[in-house]
Amino acid sequence: MKTSIFKPLFATIVLALAVHWTQAQSFAAISNAIKQGNASALAANFQSNVEITIKDASNSYSKSQAEMVLKNFFTSNQPRTFTIAHEGTSPEGSKYFIGNLSTSGGNYRVYVYAKSVSGAFSIQEIRIEAQ
Repeated sequence: MKTSIFKPLFATIVLALAVHWTQAQSFAAISNAIKQGNASALAANFQSNVEITIKDASNSYSKSQAEMVLKNFFTSNQPRTFTIAHEGTSPEGSKYFIGNLSTSGGNYRVYVYAKSVSGAFSIQEIRIEAQ
């Protein structure tokens, strides 16, 4: 009788840990893509439409348009360093992080807001603001 209780409990714990690990890996991949200035790697994590704000220009873009916008930004602003200053989870379960990006063109504060979809994060919004 004891084993019938522990099997589902064990399976639930293992599943929860696997989902958490997968989400942590995808969030690390997003951070690394920013650090490397890799717009293609970022685009792999985009939803079909993404809100992009760079400095004072903001717009909603398709996945491919957003990739080109970020590629243009990274071409003009070669990343030197990127560090996450803060991260958290919204009440709806979405995750976000705020980081500091040092580039050849200046220093920026980067905000990334992503929603969990099928165990991985899908980016809904990226804001890059001059510091």
